[in-house]
Amino acid sequence: MGMHPLEPCQGDRAGAAADTGLSGPGSSGASREAPSDLELLRACRTGDEHAWELLVGRYERLVFSVALRNGVTREEAADITQTTFIALLESIARLRDEQRLASWLMSVARRLAWRQRRRSEREGAGPGLLSAQEDPIAAWERLAVVKEGLQRLDRPCRDLLLALYFDPAAPSYAEVAERLGRAIGGIGPMRARCLQHLRTLLGEDAEA
Repeated sequence: MGMHPLEPCQGDRAGAAADTGLSGPGSSGASREAPSDLELLRACRTGDEHAWELLVGRYERLVFSVALRNGVTREEAADITQTTFIALLESIARLRDEQRLASWLMSVARRLAWRQRRRSEREGAGPGLLSAQEDPIAAWERLAVVKEGLQRLDRPCRDLLLALYFDPAAPSYAEVAERLGRAIGGIGPMRARCLQHLRTLLGEDAEA
């Protein structure tokens, strides 16, 4: 795709390649194994433009395919890929779990694709491309992201939403209230608060 989002990492570029051992284009240095994500991120934080190009090249097709599978057009997927790497650039100083970089990029791309689908629906462009015949991979990805969000909720909200939406027995409000030791009149408001918290965690309530 040859995409290079905005400016490469900001910082002191002097001697960055020498510090990290990454060879730039045309370098005559000895060949070495491909640098790890951790090495690339560390080099990018020092302003190594070549490291940023390698990082984008490594993951841009993955990000593009995730966006495309979540029901946007190819043009929208390209824009989402660009925006995802801009988000990485803005967050790179705070990103610490480098071993999960691919998961982080995929999650951002999914959220951006979902927002784009909702925006298209609001603007009268019709439902997303997958709504008529759901892509099972995209559906699985959305379920995985929701379940990951549930694990980040506090225990009362997690227990409530699991009971209401994931229990095969489909318990009533009265049964859920009894199970959780709460008043039945409080289940509805609590459900609304917990769903809003989950949406916030997933980034679904923010406008792109």
